[in-house]
Amino acid sequence: MKLVWKLLRENISKAQLIGFGFANLIGLSIILLAIQFYMDISPVFSEKDKLFKKDYVTVSKQVGLISGLTARSGGFSSAEIEDLEKQPFVKKVGAFTPSQFSVFAGFNNQNMGVGFNTEMFFESVPDDFIDVKSEDWKFSPEDTSVPIILPKNYLDLYNFGFAESKSMPKLTEGLIGLVNLDITIFTKYKEPKQMKGRIAGFSNRINTILVPQSFMTWANAHYGNNMEVHPARLIVEISNIADPNLDSYFKTKGYEISGDNTTASKMAFFLKIIVGIVLIVGVVICFLSFFVLVLSIYLLLEKNMSKLRTLRLIGYSKSYVVRPYEILSVALNFIILVLSLAVVLIARGKYLNEINKVLTTIELASPVCIIGIGVGIFVLLSLLNILIIRRKVS
Repeated sequence: MKLVWKLLRENISKAQLIGFGFANLIGLSIILLAIQFYMDISPVFSEKDKLFKKDYVTVSKQVGLISGLTARSGGFSSAEIEDLEKQPFVKKVGAFTPSQFSVFAGFNNQNMGVGFNTEMFFESVPDDFIDVKSEDWKFSPEDTSVPIILPKNYLDLYNFGFAESKSMPKLTEGLIGLVNLDITIFTKYKEPKQMKGRIAGFSNRINTILVPQSFMTWANAHYGNNMEVHPARLIVEISNIADPNLDSYFKTKGYEISGDNTTASKMAFFLKIIVGIVLIVGVVICFLSFFVLVLSIYLLLEKNMSKLRTLRLIGYSKSYVVRPYEILSVALNFIILVLSLAVVLIARGKYLNEINKVLTTIELASPVCIIGIGVGIFVLLSLLNILIIRRKVS
């Protein structure tokens, strides 16, 4: 073998092999790094990471000119709710139930010299969607008080807006929880009902004045107008906020979403596009470098074709003659694989240091997968090289 190798290596161009190695190193490193980066980042935009677990969005229909000038309900029909529940990115759907009666709330304290009264409204959602955990969040018809959950931004508006401008004291959640409101429920058909309202907490998720679903069902049955009303708003638990179909579905249906929860979906969609482009670039570079290697081996075989034929005529087998070229190509591919994995691991450590400065809860993917992909590419390229070499030499 050593004598045959000395005879055949005379026409090997080191510059061509170095060029192939460098180009293939760049291409394979880009492919593996792009895949590893996507595997590390994608959990941030999906339900696998704690940062975006249990995403909730409030869905409503767009208010048109005609519906805005009239009192016609633009609520969701049963068919529309069922269609929304069937979507792959939807985990659970709940409806906002509005009050069908008038509500007045007041607070009067003669000792403090404070008093106010205002007309307000109530809404309710299923208890599964409430983000305030309180033992007081319950109601029975025998109760004379009703728990209420207020939006957290109401308290922020008072403390950092109204109280600041009027030089009034700021209120804490605990202090407001001690206040009992005078609630009056009435309609034009029945006598008003006096109740007490107690603040059970403040919600960061739902921007409305909430009462328990059990209270709303009871109050609408006793004081409502007994009309069937389609829910005007829905609260939806999203199973995968990164699903690219989420944003397009709501746009197609003409639904509006409160907040900016679909930003993650858009970011994940663009992340896939960017990673796809980078992968294509890496594959093109790998293909070109593979073509350079094949061309180099072809040229080398052409230059040594007379020697190869002579060796075949004097009794050397085909596998023995082509073995030096096979070893050369496999060794080059193996060296490139090792260097590419080293580049990926070093680059991964660099970008993870930057990511950890922003996201501390990121769930990292194991590099074992990327090593397996690299080994798979190495085996595939080596088998193709061996096949091409053996077909060239008859």
